[in-house]
Amino acid sequence: MKPNRFSFFGVNPGVLFGFLFLLVFIFITTPTFRQVISIQNLAQQVSINGIIAVGMTFVIITAGIDLSVGSILGFVGVMTALALMAPDLVAQMGNGVMPLACLVGLLAGTLVGFLNGAAVAWLRMQPFIVTLATMWAVRGLAEVITDGTPIGTVDSDQKLAFFRNDLLQHKFTFLGMGYMGPVPVSAVILLIVVILGHILLTRTVFGRHVYALGGNAEAARLSGVNVAAIRISVFTISGALAGVAAILLMSQLVSGQPTAGQGYELYAIAAVVVGGTSLFGGSGSVVGSAIGALIIGVIRMGLNLHGISDFWQQIVTGTIIFLAVLLDEVLRRRKG
Repeated sequence: MKPNRFSFFGVNPGVLFGFLFLLVFIFITTPTFRQVISIQNLAQQVSINGIIAVGMTFVIITAGIDLSVGSILGFVGVMTALALMAPDLVAQMGNGVMPLACLVGLLAGTLVGFLNGAAVAWLRMQPFIVTLATMWAVRGLAEVITDGTPIGTVDSDQKLAFFRNDLLQHKFTFLGMGYMGPVPVSAVILLIVVILGHILLTRTVFGRHVYALGGNAEAARLSGVNVAAIRISVFTISGALAGVAAILLMSQLVSGQPTAGQGYELYAIAAVVVGGTSLFGGSGSVVGSAIGALIIGVIRMGLNLHGISDFWQQIVTGTIIFLAVLLDEVLRRRKG
């Protein structure tokens, strides 16, 4: 991929200037948006979609797609909550059960991502079909494990009820709703994910192979790229980052809900496309995807603050995605 000399961290200047224009427009026309609490709420809301979008970027650059990330949010949230609220673990580990619960959730998301990648790479199945199947299967598994009931606080007559409820309601919520100074913890985690993702894509051999695979899979194979390993890796990264986002979402919901994350895969794909990553593969940027998530978040918050109904918000979001894909198609034809 030949970088645009006018790009900023691989971000198309049109995307960057469009975001800045939107930000200034909302700032001027919406007095409520100027309040610090509004900016903090925006950061919290965008962080989850932004983290998922970073993982999705890796997959889409290889000309793949991952429809399972929304279901991973529900599944990982359930697994994290089960570990966090397990009375035997709490009795043995106390507060130490929190990092263990996060590890359980992260491993669960990573495993689903690996299975997606293995099916695509080794069984040579289409990513759309594989992740569509996983989307249903993983969501169903979360429902089966919980019998469709959220994993949350327990009755006072349960073992270690006070301590377990305190962990869930007051301590674990720091991840999704806590602050480091004026900055939400979730926003800090998003920033770390974006920085690491950008370095991995632009400063490593692995990143060059990801772009090469998306540009021309056969040419990459003939050049010595381990195509199967790259495919498995990008889906594993997507699953792992969906796991990170799931833990944050579960912390905000204060429960593990099997229905959580429905539709999040579409918002992640939208953020990636709006951020300038081509659906045809071979080009893109995690910084652009993060900006794409911000664009969608700013628009939705602006419409909310103006009292626009959710129905119109869906129309606006759909129109933006359509225009982004149309622009991608026009630019691809010009290059071709």
